[in-house]
Amino acid sequence: MRIPSLEEFLILKKDVSTQEYTETEIYSEENINNNIANEFLISQLQDFYIREETISFLDKFIDDLDDLEKVEIVDKFQNHLLSLNKAIPISDELYDVAELDLFPDDDDFTIYPSGLSAEYDAVNGGFTSQELVLLGGRRGSGKSIISVNMAINRFLQGNTVAFFTIEMRYKEVYDRILSITSKVPFLNIFRNKLSETEKLSIVKSKIDIFYKPNEELTKKYNELLKEKDFTKFEHYLKLEKPKLKDNRLFIIDDESLTVNRIDHYCNMFENKYPKFNMAIVDYINIITHEDSKDWKTQIVLAEALKSISRKYDLTVLSPYQIDATGEARFSKGILDAADRGFNFFPAEQSEDRQQSNKITLHTTKMRNGKHMSFDVYMDWECVKIDPNIGKISSEKPHDAVLYGSDEKDKDI
Repeated sequence: MRIPSLEEFLILKKDVSTQEYTETEIYSEENINNNIANEFLISQLQDFYIREETISFLDKFIDDLDDLEKVEIVDKFQNHLLSLNKAIPISDELYDVAELDLFPDDDDFTIYPSGLSAEYDAVNGGFTSQELVLLGGRRGSGKSIISVNMAINRFLQGNTVAFFTIEMRYKEVYDRILSITSKVPFLNIFRNKLSETEKLSIVKSKIDIFYKPNEELTKKYNELLKEKDFTKFEHYLKLEKPKLKDNRLFIIDDESLTVNRIDHYCNMFENKYPKFNMAIVDYINIITHEDSKDWKTQIVLAEALKSISRKYDLTVLSPYQIDATGEARFSKGILDAADRGFNFFPAEQSEDRQQSNKITLHTTKMRNGKHMSFDVYMDWECVKIDPNIGKISSEKPHDAVLYGSDEKDKDI
């Protein structure tokens, strides 16, 4: 048993089918070895399949290359990789119940705090890896702000997180991150109207959260406190590049984001960052898809995000839009693939349009857990949620949210 050489493979492509190669080269008497494990046999078949499919792909790709733009070139490679991943199992599929552990090790099963509410975590534990979590809200209700808070809270636990933004520019997400972590008012950051004190708060929080302890970095920060030369300090960070912490918080800004691109980045982060365990896609209803006007596409996208959560062992979180009753817009079936679903409505406003700090969230889908409603409190000035401040709510969602309505799925 062996992998064919390039010469053999080229001949094989012309004259021999995969089945014939398997029979003559792998199952021939001279190649039979009773000591070879079945896993190795499967591995050889998979290697052969990948080589055959890749040569076929490259052959057509080279023919079309002159007519392709750079984005199309990247997409074609990503589509090819995705098709290979779908065709070949990436983990065990068959489990004998009698041989499974009575009690899982901590390394085998981890529940992460939700970053949303300690009250919710006390009842349901939080979120696990390989879960798809969907957060429903009306337009402009704060879905993105809540999502950024959850990303930061997972990151602050020592994990690597990817935040995919489609509508908001990366700077808008970054400004919210700076406001949440430094407690400097968001609008001051967004408008670039910062006092010296606020600038120092932002610098201090960024050093503490993103950089490893460093004597030189501390020295430069102390110089900044005296000189207030922020341009000089920024130059130092870019030129000397002090060591960052092992966990990272990434923003992927792509207005034409596709499932393939999400898969590509998750694959890249998984290979480089061992504690990569959360991806947030803001938001599921506007992921680019060839049939984006079809309500069934929303179900397909939800299933694709669920598949990515399984494939890369992640918690995948994505907001979605709801209607006046709290039910999903565009497609009610969007929650079918989710493990946990939540919805909320915009915070109440006073006569002068000041928003209430209280936001009530309802569970709408709980695959492994108990339904509940709970309040979280938003500091709208620095767009920050403290998950440790909150309480159980007696408010209940509309019945249609939990059990669906009798109306046929359709665009709303």
